[in-house]
Amino acid sequence: MIDDRRIDANDKPVNPDGTHIVYWMTSARRARWNYALDHAIDLANEHDVPLIVVECLALGHRWANDRIHTFVLQGMIDNRKLFESSPVTYVPHVETKKGQAGGLLQSFSKDAVAVVIDDFPTYMPRDVAQRAKEIAECSVQCVDSNGIIPLRAPERSFSTAHSFRRYIHQNVLNFVSTPPSSNPLKNLSDVGSGSHIVTQCFNNADVPTTPLEFIWRVSEASREGREALAVLEIDHEVSPVDDRRGGSLTARTELKKFIEQRLDTYHIDRNHPERGGGSGLSPWLHFGHISSFEIVHEVLNHEDWNPMKITPPHNGRRAGWWGMSEGAEAFLDQVITWRELGFVYCFEHPDHTSYETLPEWAKNTLQEHANDERPYIYSFEQLERGETHDPLWNAAQHQLRKEGIIHNYLRMLWGKKVLEWCPDPETACEWLIQLNDRWALDGRDPNSYTGIFWIFGRFDRGWFERAVFGKVRYMTSASTQRKFKTEDYIRKYADS
Repeated sequence: MIDDRRIDANDKPVNPDGTHIVYWMTSARRARWNYALDHAIDLANEHDVPLIVVECLALGHRWANDRIHTFVLQGMIDNRKLFESSPVTYVPHVETKKGQAGGLLQSFSKDAVAVVIDDFPTYMPRDVAQRAKEIAECSVQCVDSNGIIPLRAPERSFSTAHSFRRYIHQNVLNFVSTPPSSNPLKNLSDVGSGSHIVTQCFNNADVPTTPLEFIWRVSEASREGREALAVLEIDHEVSPVDDRRGGSLTARTELKKFIEQRLDTYHIDRNHPERGGGSGLSPWLHFGHISSFEIVHEVLNHEDWNPMKITPPHNGRRAGWWGMSEGAEAFLDQVITWRELGFVYCFEHPDHTSYETLPEWAKNTLQEHANDERPYIYSFEQLERGETHDPLWNAAQHQLRKEGIIHNYLRMLWGKKVLEWCPDPETACEWLIQLNDRWALDGRDPNSYTGIFWIFGRFDRGWFERAVFGKVRYMTSASTQRKFKTEDYIRKYADS
């Protein structure tokens, strides 16, 4: 049974005479460990109608580009494999003109019992869910599959990771014990195909279906794939990442490799650029190709964990509470505490990408130092191209452009230097969001906004006062280079 706090519906009734259930898949793009799919299957079984899963890729959002399209279409190939042996009618759809998806959603909802859609607290999936509630002709039920903690569960705000961690210690077992189904498709009754309904819906919306050949060509991330994408009105300067393939199958392989090879030393190696000790899972988490429930489940199994290993008190400490290895505890702190702190914050603050949402102490101290002399001032174009005096910063920016990620520790330094080199903190915030949302595979995400706004003091505390930064935490490339071996990292990305 799904926690009621994970479901938010519009005020339109379920249509008992409907012919099908629609699951409009927007952010939990997977066939496993997915509360929204669980709920859609329950509704289809209850009303004895076919389930149609529509996974749509829109082009009418600000950062639509070849990189995002390729990663999502690779996930569609995986989902097609996972759904094809089940009674689900799976429909992957790529917009060729802006706004097509809205008409298609209206057509699919016309004779539906209900529409199930993913609940997501930011960017386009949030807007699509709100729009669906308005235009659908039946009940629209938004389901939260974002993390271990339901977005609506805390009923309070958290200003620090420590306060949120205390909440987790007191409540997480209630949520870990009620996961989504690891294989929900086996629970769906076979009441026949919905393919005739799909055909009629496309005809009514006057929207072309997406050829499988197109999806397959793009998913190969080759020259032919780029040529296929060229017909779409999206940003073609942001190219696909060759060695990061989207999709649930790749995500599960990456998780297995991380647990077997790097989890035990995660607490030591994750902040060392030269060691590659991070999980690297954030792109697949962002696009919903893997669930944090599955990740946590596999870590708990690897550690042979049970609740009896918990070590009270529930005081919000970083390590020692779970009763696991240091690497596992450090990783769970990232995937639960820090990731979900951002999700809850974004849900509670719809304007979370605004500079004005920073804590008052941070805005005040940055304002007091807004007119301080900056050691360097760069234009947005210079920063985007990685053309500064700092080789380490340039390398981080080149990695972002080339691979769609920045090493975890260097991402913090990357952001702090933009704050130092911009004319004012408001501009720095705006530029960091633009750089990240355009180039990062895991951009446009609550977790990304946590990282960006931490640069300016969100979820942090005041430190020693200094020029430009005021009491906001300060970082330098020189101290980073003394702390870690960065020569190979700089050399690797110097000419990217």
